[in-house]
Parts: sequence; structure tokens; C-alpha cells
Amino acid sequence: MAHYSLALREVLVALGGALDFVGVDDLQHGKRVAIMAVACAAHAGWDEEEQALLMAFGLLHDCGVSSTQVHHRLVDEWDWQGSQQHAIRGAELLQQCRLLSHLSTLVRYHHTHWCNLLDLDLPEQTKRLANLVFLVDRVDALRAHYASSHQDLPAPEYWGQQIARHAGQEFAPELYALFVAASANDVFWLQQSPDVLDDVLMRWAQADAELIVNFEDLLELGFMFANIVDSKSPFTFSHSLGVKAVAGWLAECLHLPADERESVILAALLHDLGKLRVEDRMLDKPGPYDEQERRLMHRHVFDTWQLLKRIHGFEHIARIASMHHETLDGQGYPQRLSAGDLPLAARIVAVADVFQALVQNRPYRAPMTLDAARDVMTQMVIRGKLDPELVGVLFAHGETAYQLARAHEPAS
Repeated sequence: MAHYSLALREVLVALGGALDFVGVDDLQHGKRVAIMAVACAAHAGWDEEEQALLMAFGLLHDCGVSSTQVHHRLVDEWDWQGSQQHAIRGAELLQQCRLLSHLSTLVRYHHTHWCNLLDLDLPEQTKRLANLVFLVDRVDALRAHYASSHQDLPAPEYWGQQIARHAGQEFAPELYALFVAASANDVFWLQQSPDVLDDVLMRWAQADAELIVNFEDLLELGFMFANIVDSKSPFTFSHSLGVKAVAGWLAECLHLPADERESVILAALLHDLGKLRVEDRMLDKPGPYDEQERRLMHRHVFDTWQLLKRIHGFEHIARIASMHHETLDGQGYPQRLSAGDLPLAARIVAVADVFQALVQNRPYRAPMTLDAARDVMTQMVIRGKLDPELVGVLFAHGETAYQLARAHEPAS
């Protein structure tokens, strides 16, 4: 089994950026929450280890949110009966990923009121950090209302006044007092501007020591974020998992070296990461896209590339993932690469992506049969879109490919 050198903080920043895409018009929520929480911890003199934990927690606290509708509701409403569901789901996702499982309990309780946290059998640190992130999360929800109306942000003391009535019930009184003290200067707010946020997080990531991980650890990360992306819509549910299954199987059929098979699998799992920026209504639309919607949808490949290429050691995976809508005739997107620019790994992911999409249920049609998918992909080969040899291998074992592509589909 191959081993990889990885700076985990780079992964956290990149994946936190992917989660922030869910806001669409309200980007960088997770980054602002992380920076505010760490600023409060620094003001209180908490140690660097605890501050690093808060940063990671803040970046991923909304990993249970895939839907733009849920994100908007979390911003537009102070609290609501279903708000705990994203915390529960996020905790479940993190628990299945060894590299990030230490954040699971914190995420589970980051929307729990302080009066309820007090009665739970949890470590005091967990209660304190979870409640601090809840507090700054609600502050950022208030800030979003000003941003959406293009108003100037109020003076620093305004924010403490707005959450004062929640202290003691929803927020620990001492954490409320800490926030008021830490946020009483302009720097606290100025460092939340997009360019400063990225600079702070880049320097934080660069300070991390590299970690040696195995492929199974990366696979768990890939599965976690594939699940987040696929959950945006019932019509894309399990798409990334199906593409991974078909692409990995094709790589085995071609007897690719182990490291190249692993790259194909990871790229397949993460190929649609940028789709978190696409609104739910577009994924659920029961008809063709108009020109503006088509451009927005095409952007998801570029966003995937931008996110993954920031992780040292993931450059090859980012490159493969960013090519899954390129075509051999040079008319694909986003770069219009020609056949000579498309490595075998990228061609495999492209073929697997098309096949899985065809045999999956979509809002505008039922899943295609194997024969119908063969006809469509044969025409794509004739038009110079897909690699003919790979399509030939896929349909030489069509029933196997069909079962793999649909293995994770919900029962109809």
C-alpha cells in the first residue's frame, strides 16, 4: 500500500473552502467562524493546540450541510426545530474518517444551547469549544443579513448587544463576555475580509508539519466529501460513489500500476467537489439549462481544480479531476484540451462519469438501460468525445459496469 505525505491543515482549508461554496452568495462562512473563534481563544490566552483545534472545527463545523436551502435557512433564522439535523449528520460523516474523527463530537453539539450542554456527559473542553463556535456562527448569520443588503457593518459593540439576550440560555455567560472583549476592536472585523481571511489561513496551513498517511486514510476523506456533494440532490445521490466504482474497475481492467489506480479512484470521488457551489434548484431542474445556468454548471469543474490544487501532493489528482468534462475533439470544458493533453487516468474518469450519469435517475428522465447507454456512448465516440478503447472495455463487460454504477442507488 502506497503512503502519502500530506499537510492536514492544507486539506482542512481546501475542504473548508468547498463547504463554504454551499452558501453560493454567502461564501466563506466557515472561514469567518473559524477566524472569529480563534481570535476569541487568543484573547483569552488559550494554548496553541486548542486554537488549532478550534480552527479545524470552525472550518468544518457545517460539513453536514449540502443543500443551499438548508444553508440559507441556517442564516435567515436564528434557530429552528430541524437545525440539529446538520450537526448530527456532520458528526456521523466525521466519525467515519479517522483523520477527522476527533472533530465529530464538537460538530455534533455546535448548535446545542448552553443550558442543555450543561446537563450532558461531555468533557468541559467540548462544551466550551462547541458553544463558542455556536456563538460566533450566530454572529456571522447576523452579519450575512447586512452583507446581503450591501449595508456597511455596524460598530463592533453592536454585535455584543444583539446577542446579549441569548447569554446564559444559549451561550455560556463567560463566552459571551469573552466575545464582547475580543471583538471590541476593528482588527477582529477587518481580518474577516476575503483577502485577509485567505492570507491568515494560508499561513496557518503552511505552519503545519507533514503527515504520512496511507491510501485508506485518503479514501475515507474522499468518501466523506463525495457523500457531502452527492447529498445535494436526490438526483445526484451516490453519483460520485458510482463514478469511483466504475473508474476503479476500469483501471483494474487495464492493469494500471497501483499508484495510478489510486489516483483515478481519488479523482473520481472528488471530481464534483465544485458542484457544492451549484444551487439545489439547478440540480433538481426537470428540463434543459438556459445559457446562464449552463455557464454556472460548467464552472464546477474549475472550482474543483482550484480547491484540490492547493493541497501539496494532490496536484496530479486535481489535474485528473479537472478534466472529466474535457473531450478528445477539444470541445470540452473548462480548458478545451485536445486529445494529446488528456492522460489515460482523466479519460477513464470521463468515461465513468458519463456512464454513471446515464444509468442514474435524473429529474428529466428515468435511468437508461444498458443498451440505451451503449447507444449514447457509441455516438459520443463517433463524434470524438470519448476514448473508443475505454468505451469498448466498459461495454465488453457491460453488466458488471452497470451493477457497479448503480450499486449505491436508493431502491425505487
